Amino acid sequence: MPSTDATRPSPDALLKLASKEGRGRLKLFLGAAPGVGKTYEMLLEAHNKKREGVDVVIGVIEHHGREETRQLLAGLELVPRRQLSYQGQTLKEMDLDAILKRKPKIVLVDELAHTNAEGVSHPKRWMDVRDLLAAGIDVFSTMNVQHLESANDIVAKITHVQVRETVPDSLLDLADEIEVVDITPEELQQRLRDGKVYPQEVAQRALANFFNAGNLTALRELALRRAAERVDRAMREHMAEHGIAGPWEASERVLACIDGSGASATVVRRAKRLADRLRAPWEVVNVATPETERAPRRVRDALLDAFRLAEEMGATTRTLMGDDRAAEILAYARDQNVTHIVIGASARPLWFELLNGSVIRRLVRDAGDIAIEICPRDRSAEEPPKSGMRPVPFGEPGAYVAASTFVAIASAFAVLIDQWVELPNISLVYVLAIIAAAIRYGMVVSIFTAIVSALAYNFFLIPPLHTFTISDPSNIYAFSFFIAIGLAVSGVAARTRAQTLIARQLARRAADLEAFARGLVGMEDEGEIAATTTETASRLLFARVVLLSSRHGDLEVIGEAPGPELLGADDLAAAKWAYSQHREAGRGSDTLHGARWLFVPIPGERGFVGVIGVRPLDDAERLNPDQRRILDLISAQTGIALDRARFQRDAADARIEAEGERLKGTLLASLSHDLRTPLTTIRTAIESLQKFGERHDPKTRTDLLSTAHSEVQRLTKFIENLLTMGRIDAGAVHVRGQPTEVSEVVERALDRMRLALADKRISRDVSTALPQVKADPDLIEAALGNILENAGKYAPPESTVLVRAFRKDSNVVIEVLDEGPGFPSDAIRTLFEKFARGVEGDGRPPGTGLGLAIAKGFVEAQGGSITAANRSDHAGAVVSISLPIVVDDA
Repeated sequence: MPSTDATRPSPDALLKLASKEGRGRLKLFLGAAPGVGKTYEMLLEAHNKKREGVDVVIGVIEHHGREETRQLLAGLELVPRRQLSYQGQTLKEMDLDAILKRKPKIVLVDELAHTNAEGVSHPKRWMDVRDLLAAGIDVFSTMNVQHLESANDIVAKITHVQVRETVPDSLLDLADEIEVVDITPEELQQRLRDGKVYPQEVAQRALANFFNAGNLTALRELALRRAAERVDRAMREHMAEHGIAGPWEASERVLACIDGSGASATVVRRAKRLADRLRAPWEVVNVATPETERAPRRVRDALLDAFRLAEEMGATTRTLMGDDRAAEILAYARDQNVTHIVIGASARPLWFELLNGSVIRRLVRDAGDIAIEICPRDRSAEEPPKSGMRPVPFGEPGAYVAASTFVAIASAFAVLIDQWVELPNISLVYVLAIIAAAIRYGMVVSIFTAIVSALAYNFFLIPPLHTFTISDPSNIYAFSFFIAIGLAVSGVAARTRAQTLIARQLARRAADLEAFARGLVGMEDEGEIAATTTETASRLLFARVVLLSSRHGDLEVIGEAPGPELLGADDLAAAKWAYSQHREAGRGSDTLHGARWLFVPIPGERGFVGVIGVRPLDDAERLNPDQRRILDLISAQTGIALDRARFQRDAADARIEAEGERLKGTLLASLSHDLRTPLTTIRTAIESLQKFGERHDPKTRTDLLSTAHSEVQRLTKFIENLLTMGRIDAGAVHVRGQPTEVSEVVERALDRMRLALADKRISRDVSTALPQVKADPDLIEAALGNILENAGKYAPPESTVLVRAFRKDSNVVIEVLDEGPGFPSDAIRTLFEKFARGVEGDGRPPGTGLGLAIAKGFVEAQGGSITAANRSDHAGAVVSISLPIVVDDA
């Protein structure tokens, strides 16, 4: 309920005011276009402040070579800018840290929308300003309206220029003062011709494009409108902070109030004409009470039609929640500084208004300076109530039976007490019955309970007993007061019940929407997002819901609730139209209204991502404005979530594609080097034998054949590694885990690599007493062989290759240590990637860069791990394999 104390300051406004304490003030010099004189005006204001003794410094000023602006820099302290090196150039940026350390009273920061160079604290200059304000420093700054985020698309349509540097609207809201620096388009164009804005050659192009008269006039109007909106908001904040009821007629605002009666459409049209005449913004509201849901369907449909008519005419629509229409309307009107309220004449019977009070009379009585315009009802346009329909919700018959039971219980209790104790206030027992009926069943039933309680009180407790006659005149007064008190209590209790129902409904809705928004945050799968969206929308809107996502140029159902739904041809046509035209379509809209579903497009951050379809569980119902707002909110949240999921999927696909391209390039480079070299050697040996075989002595022929044979083995090994890596990537490595002796695996691997290690000294430190490991002995032998081969390639001749094994916790660790140059520090993290080579260049040993990657795949397929590092005790590298020990089940 709104507060009845109209002069009480708004708590929200006071909290907002308190949040500004300790913060600096922001004065913004706003212009319609470059060259209007924003920086010049800011410097003039700075000199005025300096003459008043205020500590003023310049953080950054961009004078763009304009002599008049440059002359105003004299006499003002300038904080030196930071110098940054960027792509071979030296850039200068505002030194935020130096200003914070200097801590002046006022700092001048030109060009608020500027993008900082890399290496500065914040990417945008307006972020620097935010830090200055938080530190308690006042800021003077400049900005053109084209840089305002919310005006970006409007400016692009006007000027055909897309502005990249923008400032969020929240910073404009943060400004304590806005000064519009305004000159006529003709004067600005003359300044351009005089070379006061740009050099002559640039000025001529600017005059023909951005600075033509039409663009400048439109930008000028946009700047003035934004400033006026900010001034209007500041006035309303001032009224809220000081408890001023308003309105202050600094600007006109029209509020139309509709209720679903026959006058609703007339009210909307009258408000539109009034707003046009006053050139004022207008809004259409309806106050939803707990009884609204029980209103006849024709009333609800008329309300929806009136809201749709208002939206077509350009009005903003809103549904207010409360049980007191007049109080809610006046509270909202004062909060929005409304000057005119348009409302339709009451359609309720006179007896109902006498009993419940007249909304129009209360508005006229309490409106103060707000003008009230009452539209007459068009009785010819109103449909008479259908047979069996009652204009007033009297409640279910069972409610009256229950209320009579409450009165009977209260009467029995009162009679019982009266027989034992003489109490003067025994009638208060009936008040409990009235309160119970009001809380449980509402106003009408509670009035019935009050009347029945008065009759029971007379019959059972007022002499003569068991008659409805009152002999004592004093009892007549008591009886009359009892009826009055009963009616008053029933009204208060019913209103409390209504407030409780509204509060519960709003709290439940808010909790559902909060849980929905929180749940979407971590979701990355479109199907999961769609399921959550449709379930939430179905629960909140009491409707069937489907979600269709745009995929490959078509719409596809990805979510539905409460169960599977079948869309007809008309429904699909409406869905496609809504998606392609970015407007609602289907049932209850102006387009393809023959469909059973209403489809609303889902906006994303990069365009529309699909549509959401709604069909009320009761096919005769339509979504009311409050439900439409919930649907729009759910659609917006869903669009962001779907956009994020698609972005992450696209990013993952891009990473996979990039990795594939990288591997492809690496493979081609490896093939060109590691295939060409042995093939060249083989070809040379064979050609030599073919051409000069008879001239070669037996030893030379043997050497040539041995060389060709070794290169064939090298090629075979290369192909085997490629095939093995393909098996690992495809998950086709079959592991036969069994208890394995580590010492046996080490010996077999050393024997297998004896040729690769022929010129090395082999040292072993492997105990036969080590526990068995659970592994595939063939795969471990192959992995260890690849590690030994890698050590043999990089260790110098006659150096020692040490193989040792030891137990560590529940694992056995096998280490291969060499005395080579070790791994480059920047290559260790990528050693186990495919085609990774520790040494690059022509002097590297032959190989494909797959050996360690294959070893890693074999080891990890068995639940083990592999690491690489440089030795700490000696030059060289160490590669370690860790395998789990066999667990004794006994």
